[in-house]
Amino acid sequence: MKTLFLVPFLIGILSVAQGKEARLVTFPIPLMVEGEQEGLFVNLTREIAQRVPVKFKVDIVKSNRAKLEFFNGLAAGYFPGMDNSTPKDALKTVPFYVRTNYIFYRENKPFQNLKDLRGKKVGLTFRYHYPPQIQSDTKIDFTYADDDVTNMRRLSESIIDAFIVEEKSGLRALELSRAKGISYNKDNPVSSQDCYFAFRDNEEGRVLVKEFNSALLKMKEDGSLQKILKLSESSAVKKTN
Repeated sequence: MKTLFLVPFLIGILSVAQGKEARLVTFPIPLMVEGEQEGLFVNLTREIAQRVPVKFKVDIVKSNRAKLEFFNGLAAGYFPGMDNSTPKDALKTVPFYVRTNYIFYRENKPFQNLKDLRGKKVGLTFRYHYPPQIQSDTKIDFTYADDDVTNMRRLSESIIDAFIVEEKSGLRALELSRAKGISYNKDNPVSSQDCYFAFRDNEEGRVLVKEFNSALLKMKEDGSLQKILKLSESSAVKKTN
């Protein structure tokens, strides 16, 4: 388990700030959550910490463990939350990111949509939360790997025909894998999901969602949210339009 940071100040606001440290959990995601001080979402939580009058920490654990700890009340918050990965009664902040999935393929064998993948072997990443419209097509032969980097390597080695992954973390995984000849069509996403911070529906969660919402809305207004989450696309990746 890795702890990202502790907010060093304390303001008397309900039980959250009365000597109690709220615990948020997340999991490793290429580019987004890469370590104690690395990742776009890590940078986002660090900025929020400077803007809210509550004390919290963030722990990085395995994907399935993060979800279970939030479900079981061992964590006050969980991110990135999506509608198919959090309890229905969870409190949600305003979205801070849109997770857009794309089909990555070898440049000489492009695919444009999910129907093109029928009868093909398609890589997914184990424990990631793909929307139903992707996994419900029984004519696609889905196969799973433990992480995005492994899937990129499998794609480059023709073990799989395509790989469905979120755009920016997919580009990061491609860079880390050092695979060549991989592309995707930026104009043809296969799904989009809002990402938010999810909190438990209790007194602590209500304070946290209020403070996080206030910070996120101000960050959207002043442009700092867009600045934190901005990523220059890798020049090594060829995209077809």
